[in-house]
Amino acid sequence: MYSIAIFGGTFDPIHNGHLQTSINIQHYFKFDSYIFLPCKIPTIKPPSLANNAQRVEMVKLAIKDVADFKLDLREIERDTPSYMVETLQSFRLEYPSASITLIIGYDAFLSLPHWYQWEKIITLANLLVINRGEFADQPTPEIMQKFLKKHQSKSKSELLSAQAGNVYLFDAGHYEISSTSIREDIKKGADVKNKLPYTIYEYIKSQELYR
Repeated sequence: MYSIAIFGGTFDPIHNGHLQTSINIQHYFKFDSYIFLPCKIPTIKPPSLANNAQRVEMVKLAIKDVADFKLDLREIERDTPSYMVETLQSFRLEYPSASITLIIGYDAFLSLPHWYQWEKIITLANLLVINRGEFADQPTPEIMQKFLKKHQSKSKSELLSAQAGNVYLFDAGHYEISSTSIREDIKKGADVKNKLPYTIYEYIKSQELYR
């Protein structure tokens, strides 16, 4: 069965944490296609944030040398709000018989009940939940405990051979890097070279981003 992983985010900017996490995931699961999915950000936004074209260009630069990594622009190009359930429906129409896995952080997993039509998501894709360690002390809401009890799988092969319906908790490594802290560091004039691929560091400088 053809397997697809989808890693969404604002990528403002994409950084070494995103990339190393993705490398670790792909090394373990070996998805046939690993997709970076930049999401739209609100039209009214602070002027220091990169625009859509700049964020897309940074993802392109970051992944260009990794054969398994691909870029998908369906959320950026959509005129309507980018609800994940609708994005997954569009992937499912394109790949009706594939195993589709959405990668989300544990914090996002805990907040799933606040997502638009969240209960449909598990019917369209599997969920690969990462970074459990960061939220180990956080109580898991009862609704998500029940959700995990119903859908959790500990089998890699089961995840890769199911079109949807499984939740797999995976330690993809802990990287204390965030796009927010990078933007704040750049604004302060701090050196962020070790947190970004060199091409992204140079691009941010050339575009005078986040200053």
